[in-house]
Amino acid sequence: MDPALDALLKSQPTLWRGRDRYSEQASVPTGFSSLDKALPARGWCIGGVTELLASHQGIGEVSLLLPALSRVTSEGQWAAFINPPHIPYAPALGNAGIRLDRLLIIDSRDDANTLWAAEQVLRSGLFASVVAWVARSSAQKQRRLQLAAETGRTWATVYRPLHTRKEHSPVAARMRLSIVNARLVLDMIKLRGGSLQSIIIDPAEFDASQGAEWPIPTAPAGIELSCASFPEASRPGSGSC
Repeated sequence: MDPALDALLKSQPTLWRGRDRYSEQASVPTGFSSLDKALPARGWCIGGVTELLASHQGIGEVSLLLPALSRVTSEGQWAAFINPPHIPYAPALGNAGIRLDRLLIIDSRDDANTLWAAEQVLRSGLFASVVAWVARSSAQKQRRLQLAAETGRTWATVYRPLHTRKEHSPVAARMRLSIVNARLVLDMIKLRGGSLQSIIIDPAEFDASQGAEWPIPTAPAGIELSCASFPEASRPGSGSC
C-alpha cells in the first residue's frame, strides 16, 4: 500500500480496516517463532484475554508462557498467578528467567473469587501479565475479563477445561492445547484479526525457554515425586507426564 494512503487511512479512527488494525496492537513476544507468526499482533495480545483450553494438566501449558513471563518480569513489571492448581515451583520458575520478586500468587480457592480477583487485578493497570485458572465461567464473566484487560492494558491468560470450547466466549483468542507425537499442538479456535490454523511446537523449543538443563530429581525413600512438585518435568517430550 502507498505510504501516503496508509497514513491517511490510519488518521481516520472511524474507518474500519478489518484485520489490519490488529497487526498494530501492542504485544509480548511468545518466545516461539511459529506462534508469533500466527498471531496477528506477533505475540501475546496486550489488552486482551487469551483462553488456553486443555483436557488435562501437565502437557506444557505453563511452559508455553515462560519466555514471555521472563521478559515482562525481567523488565521490572509485575505478573500474577491467580488460583494455580498446584503450588508453583520457585526454582523452576527462576531457572526459566522469571523474577520471583515480581510474581504475585493469589490463592482464590474457587471460580467466583478467581474471576473477581482477576477482574480487579486486570483493571488496576499495575500488572503486565495476569494468568488465571478457571473451571466454570460464563460469556458475561469472560466479557468482563476482556473489558478489564483492555482497560488495564494487560496481557491476560485464562486456562479453562477443554469441554468449554463449545461455550461462547467473547475474548480475543481461544486455543486448544494437545500433545501429538510428543509435540505441543495449538489449534486456533478463535483469533481476532487472524486466521484459524494449527501450530506445532517442538519439545526442544521448550527446553530452550526453561534455562539450564535440569537433572533428574531424586527423593528420599518413601517419597514419590510428582509433576506438581517438579513442573519442569511436565513439558512435552519429558517422558514423565
